[in-house]
Amino acid sequence: MILDNVNPNDLFPTEKKGPSVLGIIEYQVQGENEFEGAFIATNERLIMNVDMNGQFYYRSISYNEIEKIDYDGQTIMFKFNIGNVPMHDIKSDNVEM
Repeated sequence: MILDNVNPNDLFPTEKKGPSVLGIIEYQVQGENEFEGAFIATNERLIMNVDMNGQFYYRSISYNEIEKIDYDGQTIMFKFNIGNVPMHDIKSDNVEM
């Protein structure tokens, strides 16, 4: 399962894929807390792709839902208006703030 990419056919006509980051996302679902996943930035939104025990989960996040993003060198903390979603064990080499 390729998580850190997006099918070009799934993008809006004016949308372009930007950088992505792959790692372990802490996301509470059915008693489990950690899943391999990726955040993919486009010029119009943030896309979250997650492998939930072999099931592909996708979420489109509007930029106005993002309150803050912090990176301490090990963990990226995405603060959304619905709560925090940390990512650790990052497999991308070029995380920049």
